[in-house]
Order: sequence, then structure tokens, then C-alpha cells
Amino acid sequence: MGYSMRLRIAGITLALGLMALVWGQAPGLRLTLLTFQVVQAQGQKEELRQALEVRPGDILEYRLEAENVSNAPQKQVSLVLPIPKETAYLEGSATVLELRGLRILPTFSYDGGKTFGLPPLKRKVKVVEGGKEVEKEVEVKPEEYTHVRWVIPELGPKEKVVLKARVIVR
Repeated sequence: MGYSMRLRIAGITLALGLMALVWGQAPGLRLTLLTFQVVQAQGQKEELRQALEVRPGDILEYRLEAENVSNAPQKQVSLVLPIPKETAYLEGSATVLELRGLRILPTFSYDGGKTFGLPPLKRKVKVVEGGKEVEKEVEVKPEEYTHVRWVIPELGPKEKVVLKARVIVR
């Protein structure tokens, strides 16, 4: 286990961090991505530890910090957190952002970040019924999500938000 799993978590974190920076970057916006391993011994309080080694079944928490370091408001800030293919999104774990009386709900993608929506997500699939090919709409499972996105209408000067989502290592 050791070395390969350490490389794997480093690769997951590096890839995720680079994508989050590229997708959410705007002039005057500083992004920081932190990765924690969620540990809970039986009967103990949940604890977050630095994710140095992971195994299948481990839970990771990603924290995306976005700070407007400029003196001007940032409008329509779209922050996208990719879900690495080596992991699966844990349903209900993405934070609802409360900002100046607004509730900003996370939206999700199952198609590599091309489209986003609120759960439950639906997709069309072709199936054969009675010898005929028909198109049906099916619900996308949360573990099939590929991205989480928050769109902040306005991030004020020097304002900072922290967004969280959890995944399980496959």
C-alpha cells in the first residue's frame, strides 16, 4: 500500500487543485484548496487529519477557500470543484453557503462539467423495449457526479468564503 497510495492521494489533490484554480480563477481572487481525511473512531468525535495516505473506503473533505483580495467586488464568481475519478461524491456533503442573507446552493454535474443542476440530476439513456429503441430519463446517482459548483452573485472586497464537499475513495 504505502508508496503507491501516497502518490495517488498527491495526484488526486494536485489535479483537483489545479482544476479548481483554473475554473474559478479571476483577477483579484485567491483560491486555496485543502484536503483532509475524515477520521472517526467508534464513539469518538469526528476528526480531520492531513490526508497523506488513503485507502479505498476512506472519506476525504475538500475545502475550497476563495478570497477577494482586490478592493472591488467580484461579480458572478463561479467556483467549481472537480470530483476526482478515484473518488465518489458523498450525497449531502457539499455546503450550502450562507452569505449576507443569501443561500447559495451547490449545483452538480455528471458530464464532466458541461452542465450543472440541482439534485436530483436526470439524464436520458437509450434502451431497447419490445424490440424498439426508446429514450428514457433516469436519475443520476450522487456517486456519478463529476463536479460541484457554487455561483456567488457578488464577493465583496476582502471577503472570504469556505466551501466544503466530501468524497469517498474508491
